[in-house]
Amino acid sequence: MGIIRNQSIRSSIITYIGFAIGALNAYLFSTYVPPEIYGLTRIFFSTSMIFYAFASFGTATLLNKFYPYYRDYLPIKRRDLFGIVLIVSMTGFLLVTAGTIVFHDLIERKYQLAPLFLQYFYLIYPFSFFLLLFTLFENFSYNHYKSVFPIFLKEVLLRALTSILIVVLVFQLFTTVQFIWAFAFLYAVLFFALLLYLKSQDTLYFSFKTSSVTRRLANKMMTFNLWIFGGSIFNAVQQNIDAMLITSTKGLSYTAVLEFNTYVSNVIQVPQRSVVAIAVPVLAKAWKDRDMHAIQRIYKRSSMTMLIFSLLIFMMIWLNLESAYKILGLNPLYWEGRYIILFYGVSRIIELGAGVNGQIIGTSNMWRFDFVSNLILIALSVPLTYLFIKHLGITGPGISQLITIFLFTLIRYSFLARMYQLQPFTMKTLYVVLLALLGWVVAYYLIVPENHYLRVILRTAWFMAVFLGPIIFFEWSQDVTETWHKGLAIVRKYLRK
Repeated sequence: MGIIRNQSIRSSIITYIGFAIGALNAYLFSTYVPPEIYGLTRIFFSTSMIFYAFASFGTATLLNKFYPYYRDYLPIKRRDLFGIVLIVSMTGFLLVTAGTIVFHDLIERKYQLAPLFLQYFYLIYPFSFFLLLFTLFENFSYNHYKSVFPIFLKEVLLRALTSILIVVLVFQLFTTVQFIWAFAFLYAVLFFALLLYLKSQDTLYFSFKTSSVTRRLANKMMTFNLWIFGGSIFNAVQQNIDAMLITSTKGLSYTAVLEFNTYVSNVIQVPQRSVVAIAVPVLAKAWKDRDMHAIQRIYKRSSMTMLIFSLLIFMMIWLNLESAYKILGLNPLYWEGRYIILFYGVSRIIELGAGVNGQIIGTSNMWRFDFVSNLILIALSVPLTYLFIKHLGITGPGISQLITIFLFTLIRYSFLARMYQLQPFTMKTLYVVLLALLGWVVAYYLIVPENHYLRVILRTAWFMAVFLGPIIFFEWSQDVTETWHKGLAIVRKYLRK
């Protein structure tokens, strides 16, 4: 957990900087850019993530699962697993591209309400291609315990480049067509930057010649990948089905509403992103070494840490949401999707509070269950999302997400508890949740000054004091306590200068 904590702190700082830039982008998009263009950028991401899931054949997970064996038994220049991953993924990309061409008429019929998406559909190909390459090399970097720079590229540079494009568009230095073309090649910049970084770190080595490790593990890897491939598709569809259905049934303007409010709720996931990126190779090694104590320790501490941070972020967002809308003077269209933040936010808390359960299953010998649980998730998610969108409109995806994530998390929790006697919760978990609810209720109903700036300041200060004070005082989370003391040490050192 020491490796995880040290890199996670740096990664979290980078990720929060990225989210701050992303928040600026969301504001600029929602204020100065037509909703259809904003919605188009979201549907580009959603379509490309599904594209990636099919094209990669689940090989990123294969890499995370089996790379420790290559790292232990082969010199760096003879490790061929990543070479296999690249060959499979490039073949998959060609097949998926051919599939979209064959079914182009069907795509046109389904997205008649989003003509801009159909007009620029061909730019999905370069966007998806470089997203695929970047994601594969990102996982390659993680498996060399170099997570900070790729996280910087994905969380900060991508959003900074997007900010530049928005400003250029707003000041009419680019036409809409030029903006969309430039946006489609953002991942190309990230990919080449990561490539240069890996080269500079002397880790850009892999082989296309079959090794003895591959021959020994070939059957296991093929069986693993057949299961994981289905699971990765189900996961991608589940995460992006809301945008796809909203675009198809209501058009790109409401895709923008979904994207804006989803982005706000996604701030809650920042602790998960950095912890998961670093925990995966550590968990894979722990399974390889059969170190169940290490797995339980990571499971328990990740649960408490991510629960605390997710509750802190969500409660402050929901406390100050109305004031933030009024202060920023946002388009009333985006206020229609405010309950997306509520339902998505609660589902994020449930997911993060359960710790790295998905990563524990995915790196274990029971990884087939990852496929089964994802199958259950998609079986629930797609019809529920369609049903709720049809009857409840833009709020529908949020309700669907809450129901499916709760059931999905419960299934995975029960599986780990029964199969491995692993579970992350203690009485401290309950205390943290009750403390968050108490702090929110008091702040929301008792602190209501008319000035919205003052309201945000007072509510935020009260909630942070009531929520974080007891957690740090009673040391309910080792990671939070250590982070607090490190922060104090930095402040004291600065004040002494």
